[in-house]
Amino acid sequence: MKNLDSANRGFTPKTPQVTVSDTPPVAEKVNLLTVKKEKRRGSWLKKFTILIVMVIILLGGIVAIRAANLTDKIFVGTKTSFFAKIRDAIRGGGDNVKLVGEDMGQINILLLGIGGEGHDGPYLSDTMILAEIRPDIGQVSLVAIPRDYLVTLPENAGDQKINASFALGFNKNKDWNEAGKWARQVVENISGQKIPYFAVIDFAGFEKAINQVGGVDVHIDRTFTDYTYPDSGIGYLPAITFTEGFEHMGGTRALQFARSRHAAGPEGSDFARSARQQKIISAFKEKVLSLNLISNAGTINSLLDTFANHFHTNISPGEIFRLFNLVKQNDIKTFVSVSLDPSTSLICPKILESNGAYVLMPCDGKTPDDIKNFFKNVFSIGKLYEEKSTIWLGTSSNDRTSYQQADKKLKEAGLTVWEVGYGGQPLNKNVYYVLNPKPATADYIANNLNATEVSLPPPGVKIDKSKVDIIVILGQNK
Repeated sequence: MKNLDSANRGFTPKTPQVTVSDTPPVAEKVNLLTVKKEKRRGSWLKKFTILIVMVIILLGGIVAIRAANLTDKIFVGTKTSFFAKIRDAIRGGGDNVKLVGEDMGQINILLLGIGGEGHDGPYLSDTMILAEIRPDIGQVSLVAIPRDYLVTLPENAGDQKINASFALGFNKNKDWNEAGKWARQVVENISGQKIPYFAVIDFAGFEKAINQVGGVDVHIDRTFTDYTYPDSGIGYLPAITFTEGFEHMGGTRALQFARSRHAAGPEGSDFARSARQQKIISAFKEKVLSLNLISNAGTINSLLDTFANHFHTNISPGEIFRLFNLVKQNDIKTFVSVSLDPSTSLICPKILESNGAYVLMPCDGKTPDDIKNFFKNVFSIGKLYEEKSTIWLGTSSNDRTSYQQADKKLKEAGLTVWEVGYGGQPLNKNVYYVLNPKPATADYIANNLNATEVSLPPPGVKIDKSKVDIIVILGQNK
């Protein structure tokens, strides 16, 4: 049998070009329609954390005795004196402090959001995000973990939804650090990642802090309306509108401005939401720094109370400043947001026969290792989504099953796929031809379809670089 090379004037396979990285190949079934890649100056939670540390250290020096007690509530990972925390923060400004995972190129932090006092289930994790920070490549991945995911809890506490891990850890030990350990352990088990750090915050605390400084002045760049902003129950508030121009916002209004995500137009994007959050943080910071330490002593004390009661982390002040310096030095601006949800085809909804509870579990045919691969591959997933490639897929055989399997893999990776006719001789292997540079997509095709790059376009295919990025032709299934 003649192969394509001899039959079609030099349509020769190229030696595969492998990109060497520390990121494993992308898991086969990952739907990137739920992945959002966004470039921003920094995350809201990161900036809020840094702001808290600044306030504690600057103001704590004035009210040292009171601050000494309150900082123990905030920085729960270590039992050190207030002045030791100040020394630790100063050391974090240099190279004396190293974060766990820094030498391995990845720092993992579990970010938790809870309702707080006054809510049903105040310690249940409404938000659970694993932040994977890679300073060397200047990227951060944020992996959202669904609250209904079924896990085995520590200390023989049985199988429950993952959002109960932090709450049960807190209720059992009455300790923020122990609660964080429970949550970190279950996420370590499902992700296969070592997670040394956690930070938990409730939004009621941030809202209260805004009110304590008398509100903030914020410039609204464009008018927008959110018709589906959630209320404190299971419904929605009446439509909320923000009008272009300056507005003085109290705590509730500021929180709505920062968290709104369902407006029509550009303000409905995560990028716009991030920009609004930065505005609130910046306005709050300016308001705090403008306080007179003598005449506003009561406000300062109430702020310290708020921080102590609504924000807790096992990251030391020095480690936080070290992280801040790493972000600044490596110019980290790229954030990849990925959601582990049913659309990935990795986890599926199920009803437990024992109690009728709705949970999420690995789909039939999927294993815990498939879930771990998902967490390992989030950086590659983000790059793949960013390219938004269009693929023309053809086959040199009559094997429709192989074609359908390849078509499914490509589409589940978020790629646009169109079928194309092929007029050449049958191939003994899968090949692909790149029209527009799409390195992450090309790597995905090479790894997941076991395809070899070729130097000339396949015969019988009319090339149009404005409509296609990569052409894939499947060989005969051996």
